[in-house]
Amino acid sequence: MPTYLVTLDERTLRVQLRSADDGVYVRVDDAPEVRADLRHLYGVLHSLELGGGRIEVLAQVRDRGEVRLALRGLEYTADVMDEAHARLASVAGARAGGHAHLELRAPMPGLLVRLLCAVGDEVQPNQPLAVLQAMKMENELALSRGGKVTAVKVEPGKTVEQGQVLVVVE
Repeated sequence: MPTYLVTLDERTLRVQLRSADDGVYVRVDDAPEVRADLRHLYGVLHSLELGGGRIEVLAQVRDRGEVRLALRGLEYTADVMDEAHARLASVAGARAGGHAHLELRAPMPGLLVRLLCAVGDEVQPNQPLAVLQAMKMENELALSRGGKVTAVKVEPGKTVEQGQVLVVVE
């Protein structure tokens, strides 16, 4: 059974995968095992089914096991390492550091209604940074980590595409 260590911010999760005749099952840490199905839809857009729930996820694999994810308006950067490589890294004294550069991306196409931050602002984790109107609903968008806003890539009143960078935080 393949096991991976997934680091989000400063938290590391142990993710076990098991393949069976009726699909793939996943267990995170000591939680119960659930059936999982990840399907590619278009570009970086995927559909993830866990247990009985389904969610759309933007996912992009970068260099050295880094995976960038956006779901429910939040962006995450995860370091993914198989358990054997994680043990080698700990023996060698290596430690995965946090990522200093975060990008808030549009989780879906829509109209940027408001920006709730400006370049130079210090922002907290999960603090709303922008409001995106899509499908007649306003969605507050945030990042999982705080920091200093170093760039704002869009203006209120403009239409944005799915995956477009809105705000950069260092």
